[in-house]
Amino acid sequence: MSKKKATSDKAPKKPLGKSAGGARQRIVLSSIALFNRHGVQSVTIERICSDLKISPGNLTYYFPRKDDLIRATVEALQARVHEALQRPVEVESPRDGAAYLVRLLKTFWDFRFYFNALAFLMTDNPKLRKEYDQLRRWMIDTMVSDLEFLSEQKYFAEPVTPNTFRLLAENIYGLLLNWLRTQQIENPSARTPPKAALKDVTLHLWSLCQHWMAPAFAQDLLTAFDTVLSARTKT
Repeated sequence: MSKKKATSDKAPKKPLGKSAGGARQRIVLSSIALFNRHGVQSVTIERICSDLKISPGNLTYYFPRKDDLIRATVEALQARVHEALQRPVEVESPRDGAAYLVRLLKTFWDFRFYFNALAFLMTDNPKLRKEYDQLRRWMIDTMVSDLEFLSEQKYFAEPVTPNTFRLLAENIYGLLLNWLRTQQIENPSARTPPKAALKDVTLHLWSLCQHWMAPAFAQDLLTAFDTVLSARTKT
């Protein structure tokens, strides 16, 4: 990853245009969108400036290096993931479980550039690598806790040794990463996940977990996925 600053005639001494917080947020959101469509490796500071119609100096006032901008997008990801994995106090119906998983899928999709570029981002950046390891561990720990919660609610069976909920959570995580890589190949320009892609990944998630579920919950969850996905396409 290049450490070189974007060039400009003269960096401004104060931010231009809108408020500092608003301008910074616009840069981060535009960068995420470009990273998602074109890959973080390919998007330059100049490309982001062109998209925002601002000067390189205006951008580098907030983010002197591309690395600084990438870190800001990762911070946004971390906030979204923590929000997405906040489960309801109770799962009162299969639809609650389906909505929870679709929300998690949407979060992964919105930051797919990060998950699809892990090797590139982590190879020469020990700090990002450490933060990713912490985030991954936290996500898997949270999934394990959620699966244990569903087991307490009698929606999931207790695992039989050597199976564990942690193995299941790690398999779910791996499935999500594979889905994102596939979508980067099949739908690189899509701004939102195609309904067919969401239906496919929810079916794979269901297939992975079906053996663990109470039979009635498994069937109701499959129906609930269709309901939640149909509701998303109408909003």
